[in-house]
Amino acid sequence: MTKKGRVSTGIYGLDDLLGKGFRENTVNVVRGGTGVGKTTFAMQFSLFGLNRGEKVIYVSFEMSKEQIIRDCIDIGWGEVERHIEQGNLNIIHLFGEDLTFPSLDLTEIIGKSISSENQRIVIDPLTYPTFYSEKEKRKSLSTIFQELRKMGTSLIVLEEPNENNQTVEGSAMPLYLADTVIYLQNLGYGEMYDRTLRIMKHRGSKHGDGLYPYSIETGLGILVRPSQHQIERVKPKLEFDEKFKEAIERSRKMGAIGMSLSERLETLRKNWTRKEDPSEILKMVLKEEERGHVKRA
Repeated sequence: MTKKGRVSTGIYGLDDLLGKGFRENTVNVVRGGTGVGKTTFAMQFSLFGLNRGEKVIYVSFEMSKEQIIRDCIDIGWGEVERHIEQGNLNIIHLFGEDLTFPSLDLTEIIGKSISSENQRIVIDPLTYPTFYSEKEKRKSLSTIFQELRKMGTSLIVLEEPNENNQTVEGSAMPLYLADTVIYLQNLGYGEMYDRTLRIMKHRGSKHGDGLYPYSIETGLGILVRPSQHQIERVKPKLEFDEKFKEAIERSRKMGAIGMSLSERLETLRKNWTRKEDPSEILKMVLKEEERGHVKRA
């Protein structure tokens, strides 16, 4: 199986915290309350791909094409009109009430609009497809997410419900099913940590687990500003490579068990971000695996 590549988020400062971006053919959720920049995030993700020759399908349940163009121009992204004219950006404005069977209708509409492999797909926001019983909701969302993964790399905007919102209980469903969940928050105090971003989930990847300040700048969009220390915590520590290589070589002498173990140790080597020496961990793992190997001999 071919290893999936990475899709840049287009958000300044974020890819360093995500292992170089989203994985291809995944469904990624951006969650937050009103005014935190969720739609800005979605358009920035879209424009990054568009400006590099990619195609984007943007499904909006709230804003018309004219409103999206206006908001983009206001922030300084006037090139959005050119991408629409050239057919690279396809904005689909839907009304949730018109979807009789959301899991079927939504994916069919997107599928008919696909014009290239591995497109960027945006749904802003995912609201109407979740108005079901819990059982129906999970099945519907699971179907939507599975189909989206086949069509490209998707970004889904999800509104953070308040305590009086009746959908609070069900709003967690997309978070369980998503590959990545990013939480945006605006405290409204005007300080450095007034706006914060947190990576709550990023399947199959090492990621930053801190609270990162961000700002929204006219002309640029969202800028995440992790400290150098926070960035270093996410980077693999290459100074222990020799110790990993020694353990991997030792594991390969253990027959069939050793081959799978060597692959796991190689994965660990590439994702080792701690400052501590891994020698004791490697020694313990090899000891346990060798014990099993001897029993089978």
